[in-house]
Amino acid sequence: MFLKKSYNKNVAKIYECPDSGEKFGLIAINGNMKRSIMGNLQETFWVRGNHVNTGGKASELFISTLLAGGSGALGLSGASSGTLFLATANPATLMTIGNGVGSAVMGSGGIIAQAPFVPVSGAIMPVAAPLLAFQALSTIMILQQFNAINERLKNVEEKINRVLQRNEATIIGEIFSTYHRLENLERESSITNKFSNGMIIRLALIEDKVNSIFERYEYLYNTSFFGDDLNYEDLKYNQTDAYMAVTLSILDLRVDMLHLKLAIQENPGFLKHLAESTVAKVERYKELWSNVENSPLKVEQVCKSLKDAILKMNVWQKTMPSWFGGKRGERKRLEKQEDELSELNSHENTKALLDTSRDAKEFGDSLTKNTEQVSLLYWEDEFGKHSYYTNDIQIR
Repeated sequence: MFLKKSYNKNVAKIYECPDSGEKFGLIAINGNMKRSIMGNLQETFWVRGNHVNTGGKASELFISTLLAGGSGALGLSGASSGTLFLATANPATLMTIGNGVGSAVMGSGGIIAQAPFVPVSGAIMPVAAPLLAFQALSTIMILQQFNAINERLKNVEEKINRVLQRNEATIIGEIFSTYHRLENLERESSITNKFSNGMIIRLALIEDKVNSIFERYEYLYNTSFFGDDLNYEDLKYNQTDAYMAVTLSILDLRVDMLHLKLAIQENPGFLKHLAESTVAKVERYKELWSNVENSPLKVEQVCKSLKDAILKMNVWQKTMPSWFGGKRGERKRLEKQEDELSELNSHENTKALLDTSRDAKEFGDSLTKNTEQVSLLYWEDEFGKHSYYTNDIQIR
């Protein structure tokens, strides 16, 4: 095998996904560079209780499948116990290691070490099925995009309090309870960088609650009708349903993000399907968010239609009662209806809802954009096998 001749060299191989043409690199780090990085990881372990500051625990299969030999592997299984492996999809890194030039390993405190990387000879190698490493890197990108905007989507209580109604109090209480449990689970996951059995059970309970309430409000909102007979009460309920549907769709996606983290740790074989399902769900939710964002325009059209109906009346019809051949009562009704709808549809009353919908759409659009690069780490030592995804360590 390649590394048996020199355990002190840092070697790399670039792989290409046959389905998409996208590439990632697998880097074998040894010698002084490995000792520097491992010292950094060990220091983090003694401070935090785990080896990485950001990211989380990953299945050992992602990189170990590439080390097992066969047509798609580096053939490094014999050297794995003495080597630190890093997988990355960072284009700049791939160019660097592909050219075999010296590079710096960056950590949270700056440059950890510098050393040359020797590319394994031969052309770019196709990735053998099941493409686990590439799937993990692609999924981690989704998680990173969600984390970047998640803080702007968290003010659940503030938004729901704006539409609080007594007949919704029980359901709103359940939403608040679920929201706080989800917050605690996200916080525990970010601190421990892994899922325990208890956390898995709690996630399942939260998912069950969020899904059922979301289905209720999505149905109520989607069955709303914006016609000329739209009244104040109808619009008030419609806005309530919209707030709830948007808020719960975001909570549902936060649950899905935790499921993706859990799959990275426990169920790599299901990761590709789960990631694709999550992206498909986002596309479906984007339609909901767009409809909510456009709702004020629909109300404005109703108001314009009401004004037009008044303008079509002549002076006699506007001023005379119905018993005298006029439409004064209908004119007053239309004016009151238009005033109430305009007031309820004002920017002040809809701003929070529209801001939330736009933030949600921005998150949905961000899933296809580049983000901060994350790497997969894998090593074996006297304590066993270790595998993480993190942006603590990057090759530049």
